[in-house]
Amino acid sequence: MRAFTKLFAISFLVGLCACAALAQKPHVPFQPGEWKVNLTMVLNNGKPMNTEMQVCAAQPEDAWNQKRPGQNCDPVQLTPVSGGVHVQIHCTGGSGQVVTDMRVDMLTHFSSDGASYTESGTSTSSTTMPGRPPMVMNIQMKGQGTRIGPCSAAAKP
Repeated sequence: MRAFTKLFAISFLVGLCACAALAQKPHVPFQPGEWKVNLTMVLNNGKPMNTEMQVCAAQPEDAWNQKRPGQNCDPVQLTPVSGGVHVQIHCTGGSGQVVTDMRVDMLTHFSSDGASYTESGTSTSSTTMPGRPPMVMNIQMKGQGTRIGPCSAAAKP
């Protein structure tokens, strides 16, 4: 679950990498630095789970250049929308005979100065194990990111 929590929090930063992918599209502002990300996920059981993390993004792509052991992700699909981007992510991973397939669909809106954003969307994952039916988890996600200043030495990518 911890690996998925990190992936979900990182997915909120995917909006930061939209700038590089949208070079020929309408400009989406981005300010490099350390970002504080707050994420609320509502799991199948209806209980919310809150996560907070800080990530250094010197370039928009830094959020997705982070290593995620055991996971293979397709290239992130970014589609420009008014004030932000529509983000679609597909990853697979697992160890041995346990395999997880995860899809994330997010909508990210940026502030006009590029120092904050809000995001909402869903994540659906299906985990298969030998001899058992797939375990499916649907998660509703809402989050926000705020640039808090220059990257600290410990947080640099």
